Amino acid sequence: MLKTPYVIIFSTMTIDGRIASPTGYSKLSCPHDLKRLHSLRAEVDAVMVGANTVIKDNPRLTVRLVKGRNPIRVIVDGKLRTPVNARVYDVSEAKTVLITSTRAEKEKINALREKGVKIIVLEDQGEGKISLVKALTSLYDLGVRKILVEGGGKLNWSLIRENLVNEIRVTIAPYIFGNGVSIFQGKGYRNTRESPKLKLVNVFKCECGNEIHVIYKVMSHANINSTYRLL
Repeated sequence: MLKTPYVIIFSTMTIDGRIASPTGYSKLSCPHDLKRLHSLRAEVDAVMVGANTVIKDNPRLTVRLVKGRNPIRVIVDGKLRTPVNARVYDVSEAKTVLITSTRAEKEKINALREKGVKIIVLEDQGEGKISLVKALTSLYDLGVRKILVEGGGKLNWSLIRENLVNEIRVTIAPYIFGNGVSIFQGKGYRNTRESPKLKLVNVFKCECGNEIHVIYKVMSHANINSTYRLL
């Protein structure tokens, strides 16, 4: 049996389940929620995001609001669309691992290697799609045992669809977008039978007094007969 890290998804969403507006606006967290996120970053071995998050937000993915060590930054980018000068590729702050496919431009791969980024190249499954199972087993082989996923919605969906998520932590912010990016942005399940089964393990009001934070454990996997296992 292949070994993969313990995967935690952390997202802050509107009360209608959106992590970003139709224009891409995603600043939903209060200062207390941000501190909670940084505390979790300090506890895990690695933090993972998809290409869209890097392109739209240009995050550093480091621990700044609390004391603690920086996790390994993991970027899942099968087509290697992220810019070489993105802040996550500055390895002076923290180590960075790029997981990409054989479709990626070799020139960009070489440029990132020269910057000190570790590159994991997986087989292209079509249009730059990669196997997330192989991605996570590769990270496990590097010593990653617990990983925090900060989105975006497509990466969250791909992981939950692949039955690779162990825990989901969600902050519900007092806003409504009506449309935009869902916390799990994908094809979707047809009914509750297909959905993974979750167990509520904690819920509390944020220190700001206007947000709710909930923690669920994934108790059983999605019940779908499918061979689709790609991001």
